[in-house]
Amino acid sequence: MSENAGAPAAPDSLRGKVVVVTGGSTGIGRASAVAFAEAGMRVVLAARREDRGAEAAHEIRSRGGEAHFVRCDVTLPDEVHDLFARVIERHGRVDCAFNNAGVPGDGRLAELTPETFDRAFAVNARGLWLCMREELRLMSAQGGGGSIVNNTSVHGIRTVFPGIGAYVASKHAAVALTRMAAMEHAREGIRVNAVAPGPVESAMLAASEAAVGGATTWRGLIPCGEIGTARQVADVALWLFSASSSYVNGQVIGVDGGFLAT
Repeated sequence: MSENAGAPAAPDSLRGKVVVVTGGSTGIGRASAVAFAEAGMRVVLAARREDRGAEAAHEIRSRGGEAHFVRCDVTLPDEVHDLFARVIERHGRVDCAFNNAGVPGDGRLAELTPETFDRAFAVNARGLWLCMREELRLMSAQGGGGSIVNNTSVHGIRTVFPGIGAYVASKHAAVALTRMAAMEHAREGIRVNAVAPGPVESAMLAASEAAVGGATTWRGLIPCGEIGTARQVADVALWLFSASSSYVNGQVIGVDGGFLAT
């Protein structure tokens, strides 16, 4: 059975829409790019790793979807600006964006290096803002309308484990940026929401085993007792893009098996 078996049918309102996915070469970003293409969206993947990004775009095209890859480091303003300039050159507009690029920030606060702290904020907060700045400007210039979804984390709402302070702080910042952008641009019909994944099967989760217990610890915290999948996060982002969520704005939606309810 495929991972998306039982998922709702793709909304017709999204067919032909242009969507930009940062961090689109692996994990949640890649699964989301596939889901968006299956919904008939025109996908632009952005990531630092050119080989993986090109491979992801090729996978989508081999399945009959529309996708192309642009190399971009979201911490660099010129590269972010170039990304969206190339999207406009190719497609003429930006309808949706999934700001997914993110990095960990491990280490207890008293032991963190400035480099680790700065890196977490450079990608998870400043990089998010740099992308939203371009997206909001373009959507406004198009006459308004559009949907932005930011990938935050349950850690941006509730502090769970010690030893990941830089990551937690940067994700709290991402939540704040989401809400501020939603408030500032609501009158233009631009919606800005976020998904807050709990534990999802990924290389990042596997890497957290030594520091915080990874999947083993998480299974004891999640009411359903299961680790999520990247596709489950992608399906929520897809709904947030669609007309079915037209009155949803400034929200951070947990995709967490019920964790935030405990």
